[in-house]
Amino acid sequence: MSSKKNNHNFKTEQTKTANSNNVLKYIGLTVVTLALLGLIFSSVFSGRTRGGNHFVFGSYGGRSIEYTYDNAFGQAVEKAMANYNTGVDQNNQFYSFIRYMAWQEAYTSVVFNTAIAYHLDKSGYEPSSRAVDRQIIEFGRYRTNGEFDEAKYIAASQTTKDADRAMMREQLTMAAWGQDVLDSQYHSQAQLDFFWNMRSTENSYDYISIPFSDFPENKIIEYGEANSMLFTKRPVSRITASNEEMANEVVTAYEEKRQNMTAFTEIAAEYSQDSYKDDGGSMGATDYYLISALIGAENTDAVFALDEGDITGPFETDYGWIVFKADGASELDNIADRVEDIRSYMLQNEVGILEDTMIAKAGELRAKAIAAGSFRDTMTQNSFQVQTTAAFPVNFATDSLLGGSPENSGDPVLNGTASSEDFWSKIIPLTNIDDISQPVVLNSSVALFTLAASNTAEKMDYWPSLVDYEVARSRQTDFQTAVVNPDSKRFDDNFTEEYNRIFPDQG
Repeated sequence: MSSKKNNHNFKTEQTKTANSNNVLKYIGLTVVTLALLGLIFSSVFSGRTRGGNHFVFGSYGGRSIEYTYDNAFGQAVEKAMANYNTGVDQNNQFYSFIRYMAWQEAYTSVVFNTAIAYHLDKSGYEPSSRAVDRQIIEFGRYRTNGEFDEAKYIAASQTTKDADRAMMREQLTMAAWGQDVLDSQYHSQAQLDFFWNMRSTENSYDYISIPFSDFPENKIIEYGEANSMLFTKRPVSRITASNEEMANEVVTAYEEKRQNMTAFTEIAAEYSQDSYKDDGGSMGATDYYLISALIGAENTDAVFALDEGDITGPFETDYGWIVFKADGASELDNIADRVEDIRSYMLQNEVGILEDTMIAKAGELRAKAIAAGSFRDTMTQNSFQVQTTAAFPVNFATDSLLGGSPENSGDPVLNGTASSEDFWSKIIPLTNIDDISQPVVLNSSVALFTLAASNTAEKMDYWPSLVDYEVARSRQTDFQTAVVNPDSKRFDDNFTEEYNRIFPDQG
């Protein structure tokens, strides 16, 4: 890397004679681009002295990330705290949250800057003494009335001047990284035109959705009758022990005392570690499927096969080791009275059945709409509310360079569409107004879409600069993701432990 002049397209645009609106747009982009570097230019590695206590929050490439009140980390914390609303009582719990967020933000910025410095050093980059001199001349400490004040510079101690020169060197290093990695880009006209063609065409769609919860009641009853054991209840009690040894003690203790009517209740009070303890372990009449979710179908069969008063287990679960006791006979309610319970079960465990049914229904509606020549009329006649999306381009995963997203419509049904391969594969083939999609599975529902409108925007006059900005932001994000990757061999993260040493009340 080297300190070279920026040949960014934006700089070229600035030299052109343009109307005031365009200039404002370019200036706005410049401000945003500078913001990409976060705290990089805020005395990034200045104040390396270890004034007072210091804490090592981690390291990158063998470089310790230390905190002292007057080093880069300390300054970053001070700046981050200033950005938050700290006008609350320091004993207030919200203040603790603010403080944690500010420290985390500062730490992250210093980690990134440490990584940048590490890689630049590895590359052999070093700003020239002349470049450092130029920075010193512009430094506020040595200026009077907007001019460099030689007397002030001479009067400063050698320690101060050395520290300032080190700081300028480091700031130049950070600037070089930003310029070479983020800002030095070339995009051919063909590439710019390709990106614009992807962004400029925006479509909006009319659509309806059929939620899985609309699964027909008669089919729910049919499923319940075919799987009646799942919805058979049995009154049971349970004791949850923390380990197998303790669970076996429960079994032994109950077998010794089972003639005592209150034996299980007393043992539950002594051993159990779940919310049923206060009720003597009683779960009441419980569905087969709920017990099966804890211990599996085979073990649940054993529970339902018990004679009243007998126990079985212990069974290992995610919540501990459970011993079950049968408190009464099993019984099956009228399936027609359990429709909502069965519907909830199917939404959790039988999504495939619901999805297939709704896809078939959507397919029938699509065929009707095509035959009638009107999507909206057909859906309205079948009691569906037709909604319209916001306009958006083909933009898988919502790339900010390409603009809008189907999720901008504000309908929860469309959440996740931006990254749904099923959605895009069904939407992209709709090239003519009134074309109707194949059924699309979305968020526990099935939807149908029809192309309602298509518009092509006029090219932005600052398009090349916007491309530069978005590509730079993407590069920075990729770099930051790589830096803090848990599998990184260079990054050692000790933030939580050190933060809690400083603020043990945070918890």
